[in-house]
Amino acid sequence: MAYITRYVPGTDKLRQNAFEVRSMDGLSSGVIHCDDLLALSQWTKHVTNNIMGLTNLQMKLYNRDLPSAEHITFMGWVCEGYLNPAQTGQDWVVRFLALRGSELYIFDKPPRDQQDWLKCPGVHSVYQTMFRVIRESENVDEKQHCFLIQTTAGTSHYLSVETRQELIRIESSWLRCVHQAVARLGSKTFRVKCDGHDSGLTLDWAMGFALYDSETKMFCWKYKFSQLKGSSDDNKSRLRLDFISADGTELHTRELECAALQPLLFCMHAFLTAKVAAVDPSFLRHHT
Repeated sequence: MAYITRYVPGTDKLRQNAFEVRSMDGLSSGVIHCDDLLALSQWTKHVTNNIMGLTNLQMKLYNRDLPSAEHITFMGWVCEGYLNPAQTGQDWVVRFLALRGSELYIFDKPPRDQQDWLKCPGVHSVYQTMFRVIRESENVDEKQHCFLIQTTAGTSHYLSVETRQELIRIESSWLRCVHQAVARLGSKTFRVKCDGHDSGLTLDWAMGFALYDSETKMFCWKYKFSQLKGSSDDNKSRLRLDFISADGTELHTRELECAALQPLLFCMHAFLTAKVAAVDPSFLRHHT
């Protein structure tokens, strides 16, 4: 599986009317120069479509031997930016990103067999990560079409792709993966304290938010995801949730303490993202 790039390797410098194709082992076609932007656009489009077709074929071959819950929904090349303390700006390294089942994989090279999947150095549950498209005004250098992946472990991956279409494809695949992962997960409970009582805050795909008191063995309150109107936290352990009452007349504020605040926030974000995706007509049209 090769990739095409218009950038000078390792940099954010875009070549003028030129591109190169590189193999998964780093071999280069050499820099191919075009007469004008139209010729460049046609060449890059044809090469990109060919690479995408071969990648999709490889995904189908992998998925034939995988249970449906572990199917690969995306594979593709990205570049990851790293701050270089020796100079201003970033160094860029080629990575291979895959979404398989409920997991995000970040490889140095495309996986060739099951052992490569098992040895992947960067694996994260999608419901414990956040995905955000970077606005053009936020770009750290001249690399375009950037996005950020953050994990509960505190790591961040600042990534870039060649075209806007590729970025849209990754975002769409990410939403689909999160939706499927959360629906399969069903519910997730976090240990919290509420008014000094040991409790469990459950995020449930069908029910919404529910607080269970460990002492009384009873639910203190329940709210649908759609009733959440706002939230805030101190980035340490305290979380405030604002819910609208079922009849829409009152605002209920619930304050909690959670030692695992970041995993809770990331998981909450995943559930809410999946719920929004589930009622988006365009998402339903393409993924059902």
